[in-house]
Amino acid sequence: MSPDHLNAAVTFVVGLIALVIYWLTKRTEKKNAATIVVMDIRHAEQVVLSILEKQVVDITIKDILSENNWAKYKHLFASDFSHDDFAAFNRFFVACTEIADARRRMLEIFYANLNAKASITQQRLLEIDNPLSPEGQFIRQQIINAINTEEFVYQPNEPLKRILSSLQLMGRLSNTIAFEKLKKLGGIKT
Repeated sequence: MSPDHLNAAVTFVVGLIALVIYWLTKRTEKKNAATIVVMDIRHAEQVVLSILEKQVVDITIKDILSENNWAKYKHLFASDFSHDDFAAFNRFFVACTEIADARRRMLEIFYANLNAKASITQQRLLEIDNPLSPEGQFIRQQIINAINTEEFVYQPNEPLKRILSSLQLMGRLSNTIAFEKLKKLGGIKT
């Protein structure tokens, strides 16, 4: 065998090995991505189910989506899903993103309200004449009790409306054939 043939054979084998490694890496990446997206869907649906069971949307709702992994990995599934499947996944994750954003906004407003309440309390306490006297201590305690027992905190409707409308748009993915395909791609049996 001539050196040219040997070099060509070695180059071919090295290229073939590189191609196999690339293919195995992509397959593993796709499997891992599918598993992550399945877990995200299941978690989001559990959060939605708890909202629907409680029939309450407030600051106590759990975070529905810590990261939009579908947006990060959907390119890996371009050949596996139909246009309608992609539309369903996109609609679901857009709704999840909207709910997460509205929840974050509700929390920002809640904590801004707490800070405003604390500031008002502090201001009113500082306005007490002779705060160390028994009368000043009595007024101080009245102010603190009044603020602590006041349950009202301003809650704007915009984040709540966004959450409710997103809940209606998202649908349930775990009952679809596309979800079963995704589970199969992730190697998930149940």
